[in-house]
Amino acid sequence: MYQVTIKNENEEVIINSISTDIESPRLISGSINHGINTIDNFTFKIATNNIGYNKLNALTTLVEVLNIKNNNLEFKGRVLLPVESMDSNGIFLKNVTCESELGYLMDSSTVYGEYHNISVRDFLKVIIDNHNSQVDEEKKFEIGNVTVVDNNDSLYRYLGYVKTFEAIKDKLIDRLGGELQIRYENGIRYLDYLESIGEVKSTEIRLAKNLQSIELEKDPTSIISRLLPLGNKLEDSEERLTIESVNNGNKYIEDIEAIEEFGVIVDSVTWDDVTQVSNLLKKGQEYLKENNRIKKKYKVTALDLSTIGLDFDSFEVGNSYPVINPLMNINENLRIIEKTIDIYNPQSSTLGIGDKLEDIKDYQLNNIATAKEVKTVKETVQTTVSALNSVSVELNNTVEILNNTNENMGNLNEVVKANVDATNAIANTLISINNKLDKLTRRINMEV
Repeated sequence: MYQVTIKNENEEVIINSISTDIESPRLISGSINHGINTIDNFTFKIATNNIGYNKLNALTTLVEVLNIKNNNLEFKGRVLLPVESMDSNGIFLKNVTCESELGYLMDSSTVYGEYHNISVRDFLKVIIDNHNSQVDEEKKFEIGNVTVVDNNDSLYRYLGYVKTFEAIKDKLIDRLGGELQIRYENGIRYLDYLESIGEVKSTEIRLAKNLQSIELEKDPTSIISRLLPLGNKLEDSEERLTIESVNNGNKYIEDIEAIEEFGVIVDSVTWDDVTQVSNLLKKGQEYLKENNRIKKKYKVTALDLSTIGLDFDSFEVGNSYPVINPLMNINENLRIIEKTIDIYNPQSSTLGIGDKLEDIKDYQLNNIATAKEVKTVKETVQTTVSALNSVSVELNNTVEILNNTNENMGNLNEVVKANVDATNAIANTLISINNKLDKLTRRINMEV
């Protein structure tokens, strides 16, 4: 499904072919890691009998990974680090790490400069123009779409002598937010700086359908149940303005629900520019309301049913998808910020879901178990398995027909067989989920 090509100057070599020819080159393994505002990477293992084994040069060999099914370029970049090794069986191989084209921004440095009343786009252009003046033609970027703005679209920034990518992160992304995206148009490499990449999709990640595993981590360590708001320093003193005069003699404000759930957790916030007690109380209340949230992090393993035509969309970094797991009280649109693709097991993707914020009340409600959902989930599993079995039978019948036709259909035969294998693998996974749900049902019935 994935064709891997390397390029050295004018020589192109396929090191992982989708051809059914037994002599075609194959990688031992390969994995692509995508993320937001990160330099993506592609890691693979290659054996000595591969035509590309001795053609992998650090920083100069270009690498492309093409998804043949949808003709999407899943990775484009360069070899970063090839490491030769020998395993316990005396077999020599190379472990190769590649980085995406954003890595080119680590090949240049910014120069000192002070910039007043400059727009986000123009400031980014200053940085990229400087980068382009230092690197070879194949590493240059054009400024594309820029939708990020500051409040007045009038930045005041200093630049020092740091790597270009680090400067963009520090001076723009970390302060204004936004996300980088490389886009090709008419052969030109554009660097977009957008408020947010991706779209909202309708393809579900659902238990009993395509959800293999999910880890949910709830981090309450940032919770404040008792807040001490502090204003400016009082005249001729290190003491600061407090709120007891407008808060029934109490310097603190409290989140009662947070105290009930987590106990008393005290912290303070200082506003140096606040001189009025009433304003200080208001700011403290607003801060507690807006910031007193529980962070939720997800790690999901899901079956990409689009590889066998059972779902329309594949999972892409930046897109949001409905994630549904009734047994964990999860039913919300979640955004993928990381994705790992195994090029030899493309139907199964590991997805990283970004931080979500949860109110204390929601936290309490979502901790209530819902055992009644198990029956519904089991029925859905069984339905999906039946559908997959039907697909598998149809594909097997197709293979049988093809076997009775002429030899020229050999390649198509192999493609269909591959689909059969993928379908069977997904069906077996769902059957396993069904068995686990049986055990869970029995356990819940015993507890009830």
